[in-house]
Amino acid sequence: MTLISKLALSLFISVTSIFVLAKPPAPTPQETEPAPVTVWQGLEPATLLPTTTVSTTPITQPDACQTVFDMARHVGWPEHELSMVVSVAYSESRCLPHAFNANDTVGQSYGAMQVNDFWCLPSKYYPNGYMQAYGLLTVCDDLFDLETNMRAALNIYRYSNGWRAWSQ
Repeated sequence: MTLISKLALSLFISVTSIFVLAKPPAPTPQETEPAPVTVWQGLEPATLLPTTTVSTTPITQPDACQTVFDMARHVGWPEHELSMVVSVAYSESRCLPHAFNANDTVGQSYGAMQVNDFWCLPSKYYPNGYMQAYGLLTVCDDLFDLETNMRAALNIYRYSNGWRAWSQ
């Protein structure tokens, strides 16, 4: 390497390090606010309902599948895949977010999309679990939350380049 090449390289590194090592800007007030824990907290302020108006009604299949459709759209599933998401959720769990299969072929499966615990248990490559590495959940039981389940399923869908994870 010639002296001119060394000088040019040294100058290039010096100039670029000025920009790379610059102090990052301070966070804005919006960035310092805590993020909503659920999608519903981000949409509207919490209001207390009178206890006399609260009623528990079992979720029927059409309601559950509509909820799966709405949540899948909310978490970012592609529009052209939403009907397939509902179809898979119906096939796997009848669209019920608290569905659990303890006797799956490779472990246990959780939630509406029946995400296998393979994705949330420690492994050779992910000591805390694959989903934990991406910040999607902390324990496998978090998959009973419909929003978490839909986000995890979307992550698996992207990782698998499609529906391979749900096919046998």
